[in-house]
Amino acid sequence: MGLYLRKGFRAGPLRLNLSKSGLGISGGITGARVGIGPRGAYVHGGRHGLYYRQYAASGRAKASSAADTEGCASALLALAGIVAGLFLLLALAALHPAILVVVAVAAIGVVMARWAVLAYRRKRLGAYKAALDRTFVTAQSPPSSSALAQVAHQQQCLPKGRGADKKAEDIEANVYEALLDRILDDGFITRNEAALIAAAEQILRLSPEARLQTKKEIFMAAYLEAVEDREITREELKKLRNLKAGLGIPNAEVRREIAIVREIIEAQNLRLPLTPIPRDKLPVPIQKSEDAFYQCRAQVLSRRKSRDSSSGYEHTVRREGTLILTNKRVFVAGNGTTTIWYRDITDVEVDLDEGFVEIAKRLSGRPTVLKTESPIYMGRCIELVMNA
Repeated sequence: MGLYLRKGFRAGPLRLNLSKSGLGISGGITGARVGIGPRGAYVHGGRHGLYYRQYAASGRAKASSAADTEGCASALLALAGIVAGLFLLLALAALHPAILVVVAVAAIGVVMARWAVLAYRRKRLGAYKAALDRTFVTAQSPPSSSALAQVAHQQQCLPKGRGADKKAEDIEANVYEALLDRILDDGFITRNEAALIAAAEQILRLSPEARLQTKKEIFMAAYLEAVEDREITREELKKLRNLKAGLGIPNAEVRREIAIVREIIEAQNLRLPLTPIPRDKLPVPIQKSEDAFYQCRAQVLSRRKSRDSSSGYEHTVRREGTLILTNKRVFVAGNGTTTIWYRDITDVEVDLDEGFVEIAKRLSGRPTVLKTESPIYMGRCIELVMNA
């Protein structure tokens, strides 16, 4: 029997991530990724200033269906107005032919002016993107204050308008992702690279929430890879610490993940023989032939299927009390007692998302679900005692 952690796993070149925000699958090589996440399918690639991310579908697109309907109605009204205008123009041209010539010249002038405005906008946005690439994406060291000032000046001189602002926003978001992709090629952030990220964040007009979300996704990918085999190596721990510090992620944002990593390290350092707990330290008596090795507060949960839950199940507390692990059984003593004998256990599964320990038994189709503050440590204790 092996302790199994349900959170994320890899299948060949693909990675399967399970979290409260949804199921995500991604795969690829350095510089190119294809994935499916809660926001839809996407393709992202980028190296040395050439990068892209394209979503095939998104929740925002679905949410804007009502706006799209209104846009269609506006377009139909505009088309009707154009048709009416043409009929009026033809009627006036029949009376005064010169009017048609004047209108044609004016229309050509409007089209040329519009083309010139769009060409100017493309040129300025292209120059801005090239400046961002040189300053951040392909740079090997943090930019000087004069280089940052030049980029800031170009940013202030960008064309204004909803369309231009949206294009500039997309360019800055892509530059930020490309910078992080390039820096994380080797999975480690140096001091120079951390300073480069900080400099980019001074210039790029990304919301703090968007920046933090991107950083947390990077940290979570490394975290899932580290915990999937229920062991944390020194290299994995060093990488997680480096990512957290280099990306400047606040402790509060990854407190739960850090606690889980520490618990896994504590659990993997457990070795036989375990030290028995003195009987006078136990809240309830145990058999004379038993030795207790672990105790903690715990809940015994009842589970039933539910369509409203993201996991497909709904849990309610059936019993709450003290969990005691002996050399013969696991039991929770509170308002009554729930006992699981080792001889009946076939598997132990730890759910990191919920903090559950699910114990499968030979004579029951339903597992016993326990909730504790240290599910990984408790699962490891059960594994060691059973193997002994």
